Amino acid sequence: MKKLIISIMLANVVLWASSQSQTLSTENLSEKIDSLMALRQNPEEPGGVIAVILDNKVLHQKAYGISDMEKGTKIDENTLFDLASLAKQFTAFAILILEEQGKLDLDTDIRQYLPELPKYNYTITVRHLLQHTSGIASTDLLRLFADMPLDMEWSHNDEIELIKKYAQLNFEPNTSFVYSNGGYSLLASIVESVSGMHFSEFLSENIFEPLGMNSSLIYLSHEHEIPHLAKGYRTVQDNFEHVSSVNDFSYGSGNVLSSLNDMIRWGQNLTAAETGNWEMTERIFNKYNTLENGDSLNYTYGFYVRSHRGLKVVDHQGGVPGFTNLLAIYPDEKLVIIVMLNNQSIVSRAMANSIAGLLLSDKFAPVEPEKPKVEIMLATEKAEPFTGTYRMEDGMEMTFAIDGDEFFIILPGDNKLRLFPYSETSFFMKEAEVAVSFIQENGGVVNQMIWKQHGRDNYASRVVETEPLPLDQLALFAGDYSQSYLGTYYPVIFEEGNLKVILPDTFKRYLGFDSIQLSHISDDLFATDFLGMMEFTRNESGQVSGFKLFDVGRLKDIRFERK
Repeated sequence: MKKLIISIMLANVVLWASSQSQTLSTENLSEKIDSLMALRQNPEEPGGVIAVILDNKVLHQKAYGISDMEKGTKIDENTLFDLASLAKQFTAFAILILEEQGKLDLDTDIRQYLPELPKYNYTITVRHLLQHTSGIASTDLLRLFADMPLDMEWSHNDEIELIKKYAQLNFEPNTSFVYSNGGYSLLASIVESVSGMHFSEFLSENIFEPLGMNSSLIYLSHEHEIPHLAKGYRTVQDNFEHVSSVNDFSYGSGNVLSSLNDMIRWGQNLTAAETGNWEMTERIFNKYNTLENGDSLNYTYGFYVRSHRGLKVVDHQGGVPGFTNLLAIYPDEKLVIIVMLNNQSIVSRAMANSIAGLLLSDKFAPVEPEKPKVEIMLATEKAEPFTGTYRMEDGMEMTFAIDGDEFFIILPGDNKLRLFPYSETSFFMKEAEVAVSFIQENGGVVNQMIWKQHGRDNYASRVVETEPLPLDQLALFAGDYSQSYLGTYYPVIFEEGNLKVILPDTFKRYLGFDSIQLSHISDDLFATDFLGMMEFTRNESGQVSGFKLFDVGRLKDIRFERK
């Protein structure tokens, strides 16, 4: 109870400080950041490091907590952290250096630099890889579907061979943005092809050494012991469990180790260029391209360009088991915030946003408080047109029904929650910050519903009742299927009148399920309980020849063939 009271008092102090119209002094800033960290972490627990740079001057740099729980080693400013996806900014910067040297063209077909890649149906350029618009599948998802454990020893050659093996693109280049670790692994190989140097040597010679980042490196094998390397932790039932893996030796998308002292030098370089030039950093800080449909791309060169509370921020987050990091730059304010943590339970973005609030609250756009939803009186029969089952784009179904005088939503797993009206077509839950709105067409017909959660609108369509497939026809879909590029098997089983797909062991190990249940929608289209929509395919004779999963995030349109 005492700890809770202290935390509340500290939170009130921080909220008061953030509300003041004047920027805090350097002395106050460090005290407030210490208070923010105290709300999230005990000094004898895993923690991390934080730095704040304003106008190229370091206002705050400090280490918090333990790097190795077993040995009791404390974190310091030279402790190395796994940067995870923050490594992408170094890869992108290496590409910009080579472009500046006239050694590569961002709009050249990547096969000119890596001729061993498959002949794709479309031209993929270096720029497509930089902006995650190439269609190249993300290798983290590929490894899951290929039944390759994420903690197995993994080399950069393994990474590239997997990309070469899976020759299918997620989409036509520059028609969509889908984050791809595989794309950045290819960029690292392009750096090697163009420069004639190993990627780690190129970074050292062209970025790390010129900036005095003397401890930063790429971890390439177990043969070399890495001093001062923090272990990563997560909380399990109020205890800390060591979960970081050091078996992935691929690079380009991750696997850069760096310290707070080194990252300060990197952050200063991004606002006062020593390596590279102002033109390069201006390109990093500004959105410059659009997709084929005209949508603006928020990803430039290893960074997202966003808006936070009305201010421009250029940032990137990085996370692997046990580590979470964020580097955020407010270029107009010349502010850099670095947060690197070996405690997975602390949210690096929330921490960085809180620190930004200490310095920039007078510049932040005011947050308009959301008006509380007030329950109104609504006759039960008014909800009658909304009853029925609706399907989200990812295949999840939810059913709305009236029971007595109450209106309910029934979610997968038969979870039944009451809905309360706040307009004639909109309802909210009292158990969660969720609202639903029904779209009425002419004549009051309702075929669409909007699920509102976390500031996003997700549309669902009414499920049109169809005749269920007879059991003998359902049984025809059963059989052995494989993903031909990956060489993994996905048997479809028919038992007790239901179809399910058996998944590789990696799904159970990392996601907690070993199969997906199929619910028939129409013709050859099915919904799954975990992996969205899927459809069986047929050959010219009309026989079932395979199936495809439409969308599992960083992997699209995955095709399987029947054996």
